[in-house]
Amino acid sequence: MPKKTVRVVLVRLCECEGNVLELLCRHGRLTELGKRQALAARTRIGRLGVSAWFSPDNTACRETCEILSGGAPVQIASEFREPPYPQWAGKTLKQIRETWPNEWLHYWNPRPGDAERVVVPGGEPLRATLERLLTGLDRLYAENTNAGAIVGVTHGEIVRLLTVGLLGAPLEHLFRLHGRNGAVTILDFDGKAATFECINDSAHLVGLNPKDLADYVPKPA
Repeated sequence: MPKKTVRVVLVRLCECEGNVLELLCRHGRLTELGKRQALAARTRIGRLGVSAWFSPDNTACRETCEILSGGAPVQIASEFREPPYPQWAGKTLKQIRETWPNEWLHYWNPRPGDAERVVVPGGEPLRATLERLLTGLDRLYAENTNAGAIVGVTHGEIVRLLTVGLLGAPLEHLFRLHGRNGAVTILDFDGKAATFECINDSAHLVGLNPKDLADYVPKPA
C-alpha cells in the first residue's frame, strides 16, 4: 500500500529591512516590496488546499506567513529557525567579509568536509542544522498526515539546506540553489523521502525587482 504523502510548501521570507541594509540576522519588518512579494506568493499557492501554516518565531517570517495565510493561525516551528550566527549577527556582509575572510569563504563557498564542522564562529555545522530540520519535518508529517498542504515560511539557508539534504546531494552544495525572497519550493513527503514539484520558483515575482542576499554570493574561484 502506497505511503501517505503530505504536500509541504516552503516560502523564503519576503524582503525585510535587514535584507535592504545587508545585515545578517537582523530582519525587522517587511518592506513595502516584501509585502507585495508576499501577496504574489499568496496568489501562487492559493489553490493548494492549505490546512496548516508554520514559521519560526521571527518577525519577518511571521509577517510573511500571516500575509500568506490571510489571518489563519500560524504555528511556531522552532526547528525551522535559521542557524546561529552569534558573532556575525547585526553586522553587514562587508564587515563580515573583511573581519572573517577565511570563515566567510567557507560559509558562502563550502568545501568538501565543511558540512561536518563549525564554519561560522560560535555557530553549528550544516549537518546539525539539517538534522534539526528533519526532526521538524518528521513532526509536521506526523501531525498532518491526513491534512491538506502545509505551508511554512523560513529562511533562505534553511530552504536550500533542506532541499539538498532531501535530494541526497552534498550539503556543501546548498548555495548552488538561488532562492529569492518570496520564492516557493513544493515537495511531497512520505515520512522518509521527498519528491519535488518545484524548487525556488520565483515566476510569480516577475516585475517586482526582488533584491536579496542571494545576489551577494561570490563566484567560485
